[in-house]
Amino acid sequence: MLFSLLFFTFFVLLGAFSTHYDEEYPRYVLGDDYVETTLKNIKDGDPMAIYKDAGQEDMFWKITLNNLRVASMTFVAGIFVCFGTCYFLFKNAIMLGSFQYFFVTKGLFLDSFLAIWIHGTIEISCIVIAGAAGIILGKSFMFPGTLSRKASFLQGSKDAVMIFLSIVPLIVLAGFLESFVTRLTEAPTIFRILIIGGSLLLILYYYVVYPRKLKKELNLA
Repeated sequence: MLFSLLFFTFFVLLGAFSTHYDEEYPRYVLGDDYVETTLKNIKDGDPMAIYKDAGQEDMFWKITLNNLRVASMTFVAGIFVCFGTCYFLFKNAIMLGSFQYFFVTKGLFLDSFLAIWIHGTIEISCIVIAGAAGIILGKSFMFPGTLSRKASFLQGSKDAVMIFLSIVPLIVLAGFLESFVTRLTEAPTIFRILIIGGSLLLILYYYVVYPRKLKKELNLA
């Protein structure tokens, strides 16, 4: 999971770095239509209007299913000796870094941060965790250790699937936040900060603190 996070973070920074030196770079990774729509929204005084264009229910289903698809591909692609998973982590990280820094170039960092990360805290975490599951899948096949390759792969697959299944409810939650809450751009700043902070604490507790606590209890048992 740490490798997945560091790998993802590196390419987020690379996407931001590329946008810093070439303001046209977001067009290459996000597409002209997306950039032009966002520029129009900025000009109209509502930079985050892209999150308000669709009905809430329709948006929820489309976003949730798309995020499940992306996470699934990131996970399953690990079977290709991890390279497939790394590709999807790279692709999504570049897009995120470019997208976030695009708003920085327009002087809208805080506005964009408070909107994007309401849902992005959980959504991006799920991609990183799906990446970790995919890496476990590929690693178990490439490096079986003292087990047979088949036994190692079966054990790795079991662990990886359990990790992936754990993020499915979180992906649904991220879809709900993006569809129903992110669009509330006029909400008090403290309200949005609490959602972002609470989401981060949820991820850190469930995937970092709780596993360490559980392992310690099992070792003492």
